[in-house]
Amino acid sequence: MRPALLFICILVIAIFSLPMTGHAQSGAEHYIHFNKMTVDFEGQDAMVTMSYDLNMFSRVYVLFLGSHNLKPTLETVLFDFDDIEVVRIGRNEASVFVQNISRENEEYFLHDSHPLGAKVDVLTMIYPDGSSRTVPDATSTPNTFYSDV
Repeated sequence: MRPALLFICILVIAIFSLPMTGHAQSGAEHYIHFNKMTVDFEGQDAMVTMSYDLNMFSRVYVLFLGSHNLKPTLETVLFDFDDIEVVRIGRNEASVFVQNISRENEEYFLHDSHPLGAKVDVLTMIYPDGSSRTVPDATSTPNTFYSDV
């Protein structure tokens, strides 16, 4: 009986791993939904925090095999940025450090729009002076500029 139970557990894990082989999809059957993304600018770099919900199968998958399996999906969302480092991945939130997200001009930092690999319900850009800009239903980051206070 014990080998049969082990076989069933392995089979269930294998079946649950199938949705995780894809990345963030824009279709109707996606396993991750991005609720909020916060881009906290720090000079030319930024710390990006993503809040997301997983469907039931993905939650079980992450429970058994760990949240590090979400790393390719998080990288896909930020596919248009050259230098990213996933700092922390949790069950419902992740932090990613993005280097050179903006370029420096004489007085300001300029951030050019970048497409995102998934739709985000609320994108919040937080500038060094503490002000912020919110973009609903974001599929890209907006063009913006800011000073480093």
